[in-house]
Amino acid sequence: MTNTDGHRVRKYVYGRTWDEANEKLGKLQDQERNGVPVPSRAWTLGEWLAYWIKHIVEPNLEFNTYSKYESKARLYLCPHLGKKPLTRLSAAQVRVFMAALAADEVPAATRFEVLRTLRNALNRAIKEEILTRNVALLVDMPKVGKERAKPWNPQEAVTFLRSARAHRLFAAFVLVLVLGLRRSEVLGLRWQDFDFDYRQFTPVKQVQRVRGELILRDLKTESSQAALPLPGFCARVLEERRYLQDLERQIAGDHWVQGPDAAAGRSAHRLTPYRS
Repeated sequence: MTNTDGHRVRKYVYGRTWDEANEKLGKLQDQERNGVPVPSRAWTLGEWLAYWIKHIVEPNLEFNTYSKYESKARLYLCPHLGKKPLTRLSAAQVRVFMAALAADEVPAATRFEVLRTLRNALNRAIKEEILTRNVALLVDMPKVGKERAKPWNPQEAVTFLRSARAHRLFAAFVLVLVLGLRRSEVLGLRWQDFDFDYRQFTPVKQVQRVRGELILRDLKTESSQAALPLPGFCARVLEERRYLQDLERQIAGDHWVQGPDAAAGRSAHRLTPYRS
């Protein structure tokens, strides 16, 4: 048979009876006829998870996604299922594992992410032609109850803005309340993203924490970078913020620090400072 490295190898099957061994042989022959190679090595789930995270997830996905997969594999999957042979992992074993997490009072949201991590890892193993099916898909995802947000009513929002009027980040508070921007989006706003003449702005950056440092990154999708209307109230507080920032710059003098894009030669003074 052909293995995943492209080499011809001899495979042996064993069974308690001749019929059992013959059935296993037939499955291997069907696999060969369908062009599906046999694995070149006997992976355990733990070994595959480590390979998948290091060579596939980390180089190709966002750090936050990598961090989520890595933590779920390290804290939950590897301690419980890491020594299981990858090709012999069963839906029953995964189901028992998920039940054990529930018995240990691991939150449903965490159990949901653990199972999703396992599903994605096994899907990749199928792509690599190491597995022929994903047993984690046979296990029901935990039900995660949605927490009901309790938004402020207009009077509460007005009361907050009045109390925060003197705060140097008042403009950021206004954008969050009026436009519904996320914290990462507000932190990523730059003056060049605003068009005060046409009363609109185009968010293109966000701030994320990567390995303990705050990094300015592009928004994930093109739709999230569409031009948005800028209400007059927001425009006025932003103009006040820009005026105050100019005063801060004059006072700071040579100690003034620009945003991370300044090193690339672009004007990147940002609406809000962020600290690491």
